[in-house]
Amino acid sequence: MSDRRGLEGKTIVVTRALNQAASLERALRERGAVPISYPCIAIQQPADTRELDAQLSDLARFEVLLLTSANVVTTIANRLQALALDPDWTRIRIAVVGKSTEEALREQLGPAADFIPAAGTGDALARALPIESGSRVLLPQSTVAGDYLAELLRERGAQVSKVIAYETVMGVGGADLPAMIAAGAVDALTFVSPSAARNFTRRCPLPAAKALPAACLGPVTAERSTELGFRVVLAPSVTGAETMLDALDTYFASKIGSDAP
Repeated sequence: MSDRRGLEGKTIVVTRALNQAASLERALRERGAVPISYPCIAIQQPADTRELDAQLSDLARFEVLLLTSANVVTTIANRLQALALDPDWTRIRIAVVGKSTEEALREQLGPAADFIPAAGTGDALARALPIESGSRVLLPQSTVAGDYLAELLRERGAQVSKVIAYETVMGVGGADLPAMIAAGAVDALTFVSPSAARNFTRRCPLPAAKALPAACLGPVTAERSTELGFRVVLAPSVTGAETMLDALDTYFASKIGSDAP
């Protein structure tokens, strides 16, 4: 945890799904900030889990399980419990996109990751993952995920089984954020995924919202936030929740004694 207090008293919006926001809100409070819940995504199980269940029931036939988010980990943990399955994790290599996903892996499934890319992005994971031609890879993803990662892996010779693990939908509830922004009562936003940034612009279409500093978990989310029109986009050099808050801390520290908006 950072010992800096540049976020002291700052009102910071947390756009994560309600069931995943606690750790980020806790980290903000530890830095003296006031977290404001405004969930912009919600994660739900797909209506039909038969394909996912079939793949999990035959997990031993894969050489690699590729996990691109903590949401995937949670879904797999829930389905394994529902199916009363207890995989032998020593028989499969597990690759994760970053530290947050590995933390979820350890907490919810038990094993540590065998591979984490230095850059902490899906692209880096697919390009740097040590695989041999013909390796069987299971890639559980959201309904909003494209084919990019699967195609990259296939270009490298992998046999990729892509399966829908969860649905990403619009979040609801939270604070009356438009009113808070209109009153000047919000200091910054946080986005941990491109979906959260996109859905925020739909839930809160105020032009003033895009003038607020938007702290992003990593480069992919930062790029999407910039495309959406946010004018001050902050991203850490190393993907992660704490480094995201460090970047936000540095931003506010730079404003001390400055007349810059």
